[in-house]
Amino acid sequence: MFQRQNFLSILLILLLLAGPAPTRADAAQSGRDHDHDQAETVWTCSMHPQIQLPESGQCPICFMDLIEVPRDAGDGKRQSLRQFTFDERQRQLARVEVVPVIRGAAGVETPLVGKVEYDETRVGTITARVAGRIDTLHVGYTGAPVAKGQAMAEIYSPELLSAQAELIQAAQAGARFNKSSSALLRDTVLRTEQAAQEKLRLLGLTSGQIEAVVSRGEPQDHITLLAPMGGIVMAMKVSEGMYVQTGAPIYIIADLARLWVVLEAYESDLPAIALGQQVDFQVAALPGRTFQGEVVYVDPRVNEKTRTIQVRLNVENKEGLLKPGMFVRARAKEMAPAAGEELPLLIPVSAPLLTGRRALVYVQLPEQEGVYLGKEVILGPRRGPYYEVISGLEEGELVVTQGNFKIDSAIQLQGRPSMMNPFLARGGADRSELPTLFLSKVAGLSKISADLSAALQEGRTQEVEEEARAFARQLQGISSAEFTGQEKLVWQEMAMRLRGDILLLQEAEGRADQQRLHAALNEDVQQLRRFYGLSADQEGEGSPEEQRTLGRFLKRYFEVQRALAADDLTAAREAAAQVKDFLPRVVPLLPVPLAEKLTRAGAELAAAQEMAGLRLAFYPLSQALMEAVTLVGVAGTGPVYEQFCPMAFGNTGATWLAADEEINNPYFGAMMLRCGEVKKQLQQ
Repeated sequence: MFQRQNFLSILLILLLLAGPAPTRADAAQSGRDHDHDQAETVWTCSMHPQIQLPESGQCPICFMDLIEVPRDAGDGKRQSLRQFTFDERQRQLARVEVVPVIRGAAGVETPLVGKVEYDETRVGTITARVAGRIDTLHVGYTGAPVAKGQAMAEIYSPELLSAQAELIQAAQAGARFNKSSSALLRDTVLRTEQAAQEKLRLLGLTSGQIEAVVSRGEPQDHITLLAPMGGIVMAMKVSEGMYVQTGAPIYIIADLARLWVVLEAYESDLPAIALGQQVDFQVAALPGRTFQGEVVYVDPRVNEKTRTIQVRLNVENKEGLLKPGMFVRARAKEMAPAAGEELPLLIPVSAPLLTGRRALVYVQLPEQEGVYLGKEVILGPRRGPYYEVISGLEEGELVVTQGNFKIDSAIQLQGRPSMMNPFLARGGADRSELPTLFLSKVAGLSKISADLSAALQEGRTQEVEEEARAFARQLQGISSAEFTGQEKLVWQEMAMRLRGDILLLQEAEGRADQQRLHAALNEDVQQLRRFYGLSADQEGEGSPEEQRTLGRFLKRYFEVQRALAADDLTAAREAAAQVKDFLPRVVPLLPVPLAEKLTRAGAELAAAQEMAGLRLAFYPLSQALMEAVTLVGVAGTGPVYEQFCPMAFGNTGATWLAADEEINNPYFGAMMLRCGEVKKQLQQ
């Protein structure tokens, strides 16, 4: 299906690029301009656009006749590998339309269905607190309205008779001994009366009924059961004359002044639903009448048969218009963002070429009508006619909403990254043309990716999150500003894919999702390694403990470097002494020649008394330590940079190590503090 659609789009692109039919004058001129045209066109295969030849023939893969495609006229000024230019006529034929990226609430209304149900928190049961016989039912049918405290039934129970008699006797004894001279006797009688009252309360009598028993002075053979709440009788469990056991239900009452509306929402609708959200709904029995409820519960489980999730509303029903069991149709309106919260970026649903959450969007360059370039974006949930954009676009950019697939087909014909083929063509960069610092930082990405893979395989969840954040920071810190041309465009393309990879990985839920998304990240990292020719053994081979030891030594070295850069002789001598004191812990980690070199340099540094001597000894120490870091590796220091000053020591030049990219020259201090450059990054 994709191939057929792609082939048809390619044919349309060829028609667009072909221009109007040639006239006789054009034909005469074409012979004179043949050489020029050859330079402006390329021959490619419609099914294998990676095949690009300077002259006509057959595809070496499928043997189809090659087709002629004009090169993009703006090739020399291209800002992206996914850039293409349509002239006015081509734009009209392709019907290209653009709209700006907006920031705002989409105002989506999500349709839902459900039904009215009882509020389970407002359903009460009248039960028999004691065994007895129901002799009278004051409410004799289901559906009868009752008020709180209303008489419901009369029960005869021998246990209630004896409990009343106990209370009466205790009350009479209390009256006789109320003025007794014995405080112990008065207290005993009072506690006996209170215990008798508590017993009747536990058997279901109200405070008023208990007081009536005391005032009457004789037990009552029947006790009236009262409604604990107002509402509607949902069920009657007994009839007159029945003998009930303790705990048997007699009436079930529901308060219909507040109800539940239980709605069914599809998984895709959940982003538009939140706790506290107001939802409008209607019932068939009251056409034109709209009710409103508040979302108070979203079921954490998905119904595996219907693939829906229950959403519950609290609904006021003081008028009694809603009845349990009614069918409802609801619309959940998207909640407005909280005060101070930034509104999401939105693009029309026709703008992205979808490949999952990662999508390709073509944008028109500002003030360059007809010039389009592709950007990979991470999409959020769909909001009605819009998609929310998580990353990849800025507010106000002009996105192509119609004609985007035709632009993508034209780019694909030229063998550049497209929706159908997002990967770069095989090949590699010329490392000699790229800054060493850039290459070292790119190598750092590969190292972090390997650490991330190991943490993921071993199930170290916290380390997975830490390594993912480290990858994002390292990627953000890599700049391509130092070089231009094709290599810059290639890195921009790679960085765009890697940003999407790591963002999706950071949002992954569960280990299985993390592994799937890490596979995509790893695929792009492997392409990065191949393109820049990165070897697999560019990091130190020391154990974690050895790397931490060397890291602690390196921190003392940094103190010397900062003191020399600040022209602080006292601090430099103190730091040099600490370097010498720590050397015995580092020497066993290194090969003998390197250990001897580091020991001599440390001793010379500690022996120096003047600033000139310290700076002279600092250089061999830096050289030896650079070798040690490369061989063993370090941990616990953060990034480590190799920096170089070409004017040190009579313009012979000297290197040193630093903890950040800012140049603080230890060989000149304040005289030429910023003299130098960052050569490469040794440690991520």
